[in-house]
Amino acid sequence: MKYFMIALTFLTRIPLASKSIYQQEDFQKSIYFFPIIGLLIGGILWGSYYLLDMIFPQQVTAALLLLIYVLLTGGLHLDGLIDTVDGLYGGMTRERRLEIMKDTNPGAFGVLGAVLILVLRYSIYAQLSKGMLLFLIAAPVLGRQSMVWVQVFYPYARQEGLGKLFSVYHNFALFGVTTGISLVISFCIAQIAGIYVFLLTGLFCFFLASQIARLLGGLTGDTYGAVCELSEIFALLAAFILV
Repeated sequence: MKYFMIALTFLTRIPLASKSIYQQEDFQKSIYFFPIIGLLIGGILWGSYYLLDMIFPQQVTAALLLLIYVLLTGGLHLDGLIDTVDGLYGGMTRERRLEIMKDTNPGAFGVLGAVLILVLRYSIYAQLSKGMLLFLIAAPVLGRQSMVWVQVFYPYARQEGLGKLFSVYHNFALFGVTTGISLVISFCIAQIAGIYVFLLTGLFCFFLASQIARLLGGLTGDTYGAVCELSEIFALLAAFILV
């Protein structure tokens, strides 16, 4: 239960009263629950959409759902996306890219990237059909699973940082357990279409992470968030094609 609470605290803004002091091992073990937290986030989005759609036009429902998503996650992964885009497009060397990403002030590239992603997410929400609603649950699962994949297969690019707490490089037991959980969830939600979206999202995740790692010499906490955000969007787009 302790590890679940750590994952919930880190990946959402659901208020929890806790004064516990955690060790790095606790943060690492909490990663086992990342797909479950994604399932919780997806369930809240699905329930919210179902209720809002009975009251408001679909465009208003989509805007409110986007607001709920940002409030629920605290914009954590979106912040990582902003820093990642700033660093990758604003620096010419590995050192300069990492330096830019460490700056807490968002740059023009990052803001533009965030706006485009939010517009894309809103557009997806505004076009949801009944056949797509279950992927509101599956996509957050795959987004958080993508974070696990990149944490296991790519080294951390810095000597220190918040993401270092979750460093599980080459922890293949973690990879196997969480991948199995996400695969089962995907199948239970959408059967064979869920499996296809799972596989396509995995391919996209590793391609994206490989390109980022090539430029940075590894990944950082910011890039974990960027991979999560983009993989979730990709899963929704893949679902549109399949459904």
